[in-house]
Amino acid sequence: MLSVEERVPLASHTTLRIGGPARVLLRCQQAAAVSATVGAARRAGVPWLALGVGANVLAPDEGVDAAVVTLAGELTRVTRDGARLRGGGGAPLARVVRAALDAGLAGVECLGGIPSTLGGALAMNAGAYGQEILDVLAWAEVVEADGALRRLERWEVEGGYRWSVLGRGRIVTCAELVLQAAEPEALKARVHEVIAKRRGALPSEPNAGSIFRNPPGDHAGRLLDLAGCKGLRRGGAEVSRRHANVIVNAGGATAAEARRLVAEMAARVRERFGVNLELELKILDRDGGVVADPEPPLAPGPPL
Repeated sequence: MLSVEERVPLASHTTLRIGGPARVLLRCQQAAAVSATVGAARRAGVPWLALGVGANVLAPDEGVDAAVVTLAGELTRVTRDGARLRGGGGAPLARVVRAALDAGLAGVECLGGIPSTLGGALAMNAGAYGQEILDVLAWAEVVEADGALRRLERWEVEGGYRWSVLGRGRIVTCAELVLQAAEPEALKARVHEVIAKRRGALPSEPNAGSIFRNPPGDHAGRLLDLAGCKGLRRGGAEVSRRHANVIVNAGGATAAEARRLVAEMAARVRERFGVNLELELKILDRDGGVVADPEPPLAPGPPL
């Protein structure tokens, strides 16, 4: 099953609350619908992109001239078979963690509180506090860029720190995780500890999570803090005073303002420490593709 909406503002589908309209938004409730949608877009020459909860996305102010695919219905469910959990690619990661917790299964408890879908978490190999989701992956069902539906076993899925091949021109429609039995009370305590720590570190204002990946042996937030980035502001976009690697929408922020701020943050760290930070935030262009560098789209304005 499939529902179609035209000119849907992406600001309402991203956690940063920024972004103009998508050419079309398609909600697919079955893997076959995702396959048919991607295949049709490919044949028509229409660019497409998958969007989960939009937690690490900066959409352009003018919107995207692309088909935005999001998962719904049966593709958001989670089921259990012994020590295995199977979930649709659109299942909220919180639902996966809760299912594991209720079953007394360990392996994903440190992912509690990360705003993502299961498919999105697999696409970027989400991780925290020593756990990464690819560590417990058994297999994933994906729709390829040409619309073909395919199952990938774990050994076929390359990945590393904040990346995996599942996020490169593919949409995860279903995946199975292999977990381990653990003491339920200890699991609950760990999940609550992780969520509390995450909530304490991140701002309450609309944001997209971490802007930059941690460089080897260091933390992007530490470098950005020492470079004096906390509190820097461009229009409605501001570097959080709580976490230097997070930009918040302080009110009416635009994508152009956020991009200028991202470029300023990267420049300060590069100038002070000689470190070129890599983006974790996905900055979309007009066609829905991902911009490779943090350079601003317009000439710099007055000093921040």
